[in-house]
Amino acid sequence: MASESKFAILKEKERETRKQIVIESTLTLFSQKPFYEVGMRDVAEEAGVSPATLYRYFPSQEALFIESFLQNISSVTKEFEDMIKKDEPATIEEFAVKFTNHLLDNESSFQMMTYLMLKDDLTNPATGRFDSLSKVFFDMFSQLMERHGVVREDARLLSHSFIASITGIIMTFRNYSMKSREKVRSHINQLVKITASLYTKELLGE
Repeated sequence: MASESKFAILKEKERETRKQIVIESTLTLFSQKPFYEVGMRDVAEEAGVSPATLYRYFPSQEALFIESFLQNISSVTKEFEDMIKKDEPATIEEFAVKFTNHLLDNESSFQMMTYLMLKDDLTNPATGRFDSLSKVFFDMFSQLMERHGVVREDARLLSHSFIASITGIIMTFRNYSMKSREKVRSHINQLVKITASLYTKELLGE
């Protein structure tokens, strides 16, 4: 009985290892081209498995992409948390710039985020996963606002407004007609800093 249990544990670990290889292969492809150009065959080739094998771990392409997206976000979550929890918490502007540049540096992650925001027929599991992801960012900014003295009820509402404002700025200007991508980035960051200053001055009385 014990041997069967150990075998089951080993089998599950092997399954999780293969699943992780698929996710890492997906993220590799996301770093090379837009997520909407990545297909299951591309992922299978990158991972060195057959397309049919992918569906043993993920019921759909949507499920695989969301899981990969969540893992990408979770890899930087600690950096944001450290900004919030240190003795002298980050300013709203510092948090905003960090959040903005992460999305600009991870184009496919941002594309996936906007895709999930706009898609109106997500499956129930996918909806739940995306809701969890959204909650991560809302919670982090809400915690930052609380560290700066905003009461919890207000901080929650303000976090929704703040994150939506930043993602809206990026969506509006990421393809703005300028001489270079660096100028676009600079323009976006300038707008984000203006937005951050409005929250700082009006809501925190600084």
